[in-house]
Order: sequence, then structure tokens, then C-alpha cells
Amino acid sequence: MKNLVYSTILVCISALFSSCGGQAGKLFGGNPTDKAASYAKAIKLIKEKTDLDKFKIYSVRFVEGEALSNDMMHVDLSMVSPDNIAYKQVFYLNGNVGDLRKQSSSIDDIDYEKIKGIDVTKIDPEAIEKQCAEAQQMVPEGHTYKSIGRYEVKEILPKKTALLNKGRNIGAQETTFDIRFTEDGKETEVNGGKVTYLYYEAEVQVNADGTLSVEEK
Repeated sequence: MKNLVYSTILVCISALFSSCGGQAGKLFGGNPTDKAASYAKAIKLIKEKTDLDKFKIYSVRFVEGEALSNDMMHVDLSMVSPDNIAYKQVFYLNGNVGDLRKQSSSIDDIDYEKIKGIDVTKIDPEAIEKQCAEAQQMVPEGHTYKSIGRYEVKEILPKKTALLNKGRNIGAQETTFDIRFTEDGKETEVNGGKVTYLYYEAEVQVNADGTLSVEEK
């Protein structure tokens, strides 16, 4: 698949990385963002640390730590309580848990009764690993895959303005992830003694039938 659409992102990596040849994964490691075991670990943490009977989850976001490290640092949950208060909480894969924080939205209609909720126990780590592997085959020739920067499952929420809901599949789940890769021979730039790592990122859509697609940007 040679039609992978990407946008350029410039990343400044610290001197610590440059001294190690840019091999961020060697510095962190342990929870690869493209492997089932990391997602299974994150899901287990959510189940142990979250009152799944009280809250309805409407977004689960698995996030890489340092860019290009291919190491999952945390998973973010967005959820709503029965009294229609939206919360966000961060769960780190080292076992630490961030504070439960209220969050507001001027666009989305956060209503406990209207939100179906995401059952995290139905997120399939093995399927995610296969999707990541398939996406790696979409990296253009002359480029090298580096990492999965984000994997997100979210419910499509209704908007407060009814007109904005036209054509939207309210209540459906949408799954996307970001794949990151570099162009061979053009991975870095040096300016004023500072090393800047250059990488590309593309958002991949997981369709209802499990196939992958990339939207034009």
C-alpha cells in the first residue's frame, strides 16, 4: 500500500537522546505501543483502578511517551458520572494513577443517559497488534517505521447544537491510531548544536469490518 498520506512533524529531542544515537526505545522500553501485551497491561490497570459500575467511559486513549520511543507511557480515560459530570483520569503503566479531574465541553452534549459507554474488556489487544503490524506495511518505500504514537477508541457523542449532528453516527465507536515513521537518510537536522529529529505521522482509521484506511488530509 503506497498511498499512505502523512504530514510532517518536527520533533526536538534532547541531548540525552542524541548521545544515544536517537534510540529512544532503548532508554524507556518495556511496553511497546505496537504489542498486545502493553494494551493488556493498560486494560488490566483500568479494571483495577476504575469504578466501571459508576462511570461510563466515552474515550480510551493509549499514548506513547517520548516520540518515536515506541513505549506506551499512559492511558487516558474520559468518562461521565450518573450526575452528568465529565471526568478525565490518566493511568501510567508504571502503576501510578493521576487525579480524577473534571472536564467541561462547550460542544459535546455530555449526558450519562445518552452515552452508551465503552466496555474496555471488549478491547482486543491481539487485534490491535495485528492492526499495527498491517499499518507498518503501509509505510512508503524509502521510509522506516518507528512507533505507534496514539491508539484511541472513542464514542461519537452528540453535539449540543442539533444542526451539528447531521450525518453523524451518534453512539457508534470510532477507532483511530497514529503511526510514526522517518524518511531514510533524513532523520535529523542539526542547528546551533541542537539535534532535531524529523518524523512523519499518519492517522489510520480502523473500519467496522476491521480493515484499515487513511483519510486524506
